[in-house]
Formats: sequence, structure tokens, C-alpha cells
Amino acid sequence: MTYHDRPAHTVHGIFNHTPFGARQWTVFLICFAVTSIEGFDTTITGFIAPAITQQWQLPGVALAPLIGVGLAGILIGSIVGGTLADRLGRKVVGAIAIAWFGVASVASSDAQALSQLIAWRFVTGVGVGAAMPVMSALVAEYCSDRARSVMLATTFCGFLFGAASAGFATAWLIGVLGWRGMLALSGALPLVVLVAFVWRVPESPLHMLVRKKPRAVIEQAMAKIFPALDCSNLEYVEDVPAAAASSRFALLGREYRLGTLLTWGAEFCGYLVFFLIGSWLPTHLKQGGLSIHAASQLSSKFQFGALGGAVLFAWMVRRFNVAAVVGSAFGIGVLLVIALGLLEAAAWYAGVVFLAGFAIGGPLICINTIPGVFYPTALRASGGGWTLAIGRLGSIVGSALIGLIVTSSWPFPVVCMFLGVPLLIGSLSMFWMRPILGDNTYRAAPDSPGHTASEGSGHRPATNGSLH
Repeated sequence: MTYHDRPAHTVHGIFNHTPFGARQWTVFLICFAVTSIEGFDTTITGFIAPAITQQWQLPGVALAPLIGVGLAGILIGSIVGGTLADRLGRKVVGAIAIAWFGVASVASSDAQALSQLIAWRFVTGVGVGAAMPVMSALVAEYCSDRARSVMLATTFCGFLFGAASAGFATAWLIGVLGWRGMLALSGALPLVVLVAFVWRVPESPLHMLVRKKPRAVIEQAMAKIFPALDCSNLEYVEDVPAAAASSRFALLGREYRLGTLLTWGAEFCGYLVFFLIGSWLPTHLKQGGLSIHAASQLSSKFQFGALGGAVLFAWMVRRFNVAAVVGSAFGIGVLLVIALGLLEAAAWYAGVVFLAGFAIGGPLICINTIPGVFYPTALRASGGGWTLAIGRLGSIVGSALIGLIVTSSWPFPVVCMFLGVPLLIGSLSMFWMRPILGDNTYRAAPDSPGHTASEGSGHRPATNGSLH
């Protein structure tokens, strides 16, 4: 029996056949808000870096470790948070992670030395990283099969929205709040959203089902999500035991290995290029003679370009294979990143910055949707966590390259040409991934009998005939 054929009186069937309700929209909006704040917090360091170096009279290269350790924290947090969420539950791990990075970000605003600031940004990154896979797993498990990809893509648009907002917020508020106030704001926002998360987000019934929680607990959660339905006579169908899918090396097992490695490769390459450009561009433009205000505004167009691309690609993945969408966008991005280096003196350079962000940053949200549809419930958070961690590893490599670029004084056009290489690798990885996902992974309608997501491909992803 495929997922689409499940009776409406099973836990899976209710999510797949019942219209998206008010509680599901509430969960989605809260997860979107958390993801947006994560994007704001992750990106804010790059925008306030010139103000920190100016106040503390530091050389530009001194802040490379500040950015790098924050990303290292996200990498560790993504792995730990995703693994714990698959074992302990989405809600408890999510609440702890949100509180963690909120408190740590506020604390970082009071740092009195660079070493203290670096330490606190690492701790903040752990919390941000832990929250990311939890939000994606919750959104994936509160959606029908047909809506899952587009809802996940939209959720990750929140990260880019927050990243872009950080640039505009810095341009307009840093003169009033200073860089310390910007960090305090970045910490206060998640603490506000935490209240709504704890109050309005029930634990995922699909996760409770795969972890064999008591029937009464699952029925209580289902009643909150679908108050108009009688959930007292649900069938509890388990196709794949949790233990079979949650072994230590399951992500690299025979069934998932190739898809996992290709997804990780594209994630690593995409984040390396996106983060290097997004973090280095404000400093590069300021060194070129622009004010902090002007450099932040121009650099934020790269982030807003990524947001614009994310919106378009979120729409496209519902109609086209996600790997084909990412591969095509990265291919165009190779040309645009080269143009970013060659056309800096052009009057329409702001448009080049926007389009580069569009083609490089926009597809990243699509890659991050793959774990939500490729892995089963028992692996979804850990799969998402590891994918995000690989992306952060790419970001760390990108931040390390910033220091190398600054000290070596490489010309900007040469750097941009070199950045086309990892983008090309990411593009080829996704085109290889395309037949693994199959043409109909995201377009199968729930009323299409016998239509499976892997139809037409030789690989059978865990999204079909398994516990979702």
C-alpha cells in the first residue's frame, strides 16, 4: 500500500486527506518565524563586523574566527539536535534549542573582549543549529504528501528572509542600537517566539507513532490538530520499525547512501559559495570606499536576491523535480558569480548582486527540503540535521577562505572565478540526484491510486511504502 492509498482513518491518512487546518497553519507560521530568526542571527555577525572592528580597533582578518566558530556551533548543533529530536521528540528539543540560542545571543551582546564574543557566538550557534532540523521535521510531519515539498521550501525561505532583514536592520538600526544592541535584538526575538512554540505546537503524532508512544497520547495530539474529527478509532499502522531505520549508519546504508552523498555534496558547495560572498561582500565594499550604511544596503541585495529565488524555486519544486531545479539554478549561478567579480564598476551592479543571490542562495532552500521527503519519519530530523551540518561545514570553509583572501590580497574577479568551480560541482551532483528522486516525487496527487513517488526511477526512496 502506498502512502496515497492509506485509509483516511489512519494517522497517516488523516494528514494526507484532511484539508490543512488552523492548527497546522499555526505550527507552520511558528516554525517559519523561528527559521527567520535563525537566518537573522546567523547573518547579523557579517553585517556588524565592520562596527566591531572599528570600535575595538581590530584588523579585518581578526573577525574571521568569530564567524567561523558560530558556524562550527551550528554544525555541531544540527547533528546533535536532529539526532535528539528523532529520539526524544520534536517539541522538547525544539523548545530547548530556541531558548538556548536566545539566551546565548543576548549574553553575547555583553562581551567585553573578542575572545568572550567568539565563545558566546559558538554557544549561540549550537542552539541555532539544533533548532533547524526540528523545525523542518515538524513542518514535514504536519503536511500531506502533496504539500510537503512546497511547505518545506517555504519554511526555509524564512531563513533567507531573516538573513536579508539583518542587512536592512543593520543599515537602519546600528546607528541607534550599536552592534551590541543588534545582538541583543537577535536574542530577544527567539525568546518571544518560544512562548508561542511551547503553547501552540503539539508534538508530532507521526513521530510519536514511530516511537511507539501510548495510544492515548497520540489521540490527544490528533484531537488538538483536528478538533472536528473523531480520533478515538484510529488505526495505528507501522510499516517500518523505528529500530530498522534509526541505526547509527542508516543515512549511509545501501538504500540511502548515494542520495545522501549527492545531497551533502550540493549542500556543501552551495553554502560555501553563498556564505563566503554574503559575509565578505559588506567588508569588501567598505574597503572599496562605501560607508557601512551603503555597504550593508548593497550587500543585502544579495540576501534578498536569494529570498526572491527561494520563493520562485519553492513554487517550482511542486511542479518539477527538485534536483533538476537546483542543478539548473547552480549552473546559471556559475555565470553570475563570475559576473559579480567582473562588473563591479557597472552602474547596474546592484542588479548583478541581486541576481547572483537569486541563483546561488535561492536553490539552497530546495536542497534542504530533500531530507523531508527522501527519509522516513524515524530518520527525518537526523537526516535533516546532518544535511544542515554539511552545509555549515561548507560555510566554515567559506569563512576560513575569507581570512585567506584578505591576507593574500587576491583580486576580487579572480576569487569570483574560483567560486564558480564548487557551484559547478553542486550543479552536477543535483543532476545526478534527479533520477534517484524520480520525476513524480513532488507532483503525485493524493487521489492518484497506485502512484508512488519513486515511479520511473531505479531507486526506492523511503518516502513510499514507509512510515510517514
